[in-house]
Amino acid sequence: MSQIIAFFILGGIIFVICFGIIYWIILKILNLYKRKFLPQRATSFKCLDGHIVKSKGELVIDNHLYHLGLEHEYENTIRIRGNPIKYDWYLPEFDVYIEYWGYFGKEYMKRKEEKLNLYQKGKLTLISIEDVMLKDIYSTLENELVNVIKYDKNFHTKKHCPSCGMELDSRFL
Repeated sequence: MSQIIAFFILGGIIFVICFGIIYWIILKILNLYKRKFLPQRATSFKCLDGHIVKSKGELVIDNHLYHLGLEHEYENTIRIRGNPIKYDWYLPEFDVYIEYWGYFGKEYMKRKEEKLNLYQKGKLTLISIEDVMLKDIYSTLENELVNVIKYDKNFHTKKHCPSCGMELDSRFL
């Protein structure tokens, strides 16, 4: 009787081990299959002025700053009251910072509030661009620039294709 019980216990243990190994192998095969057929996503984008940005929203903004003829720096770190801040853009001619808030999430929103407070404490001029503003970023960004700096909206008469950045001819003006 004890040999039968031992046989069933040993058989159960062997069954569980074999089942676990087979399950692990199947999961590995499925993960390889998934990774193989996932489309590749771009994680960086090259702007017309050579800057490498992290999102399509940043690409559009950087290219528009370039087309407006505004000298700008992309992503550098400054210190405000001992706290480091990594800004998105800085316009050295006007001493203006531009931040694009293109992500969401609890941690990101917390960091956004911290950065906004630091800009305010440091009395730095900031243009905040929310993700929803990308809907009409060309006029929105120009309006924000007019509000913050002495930027002549009509100075920039050339129009550019939003897709490729090529200058448009008189048919599109």
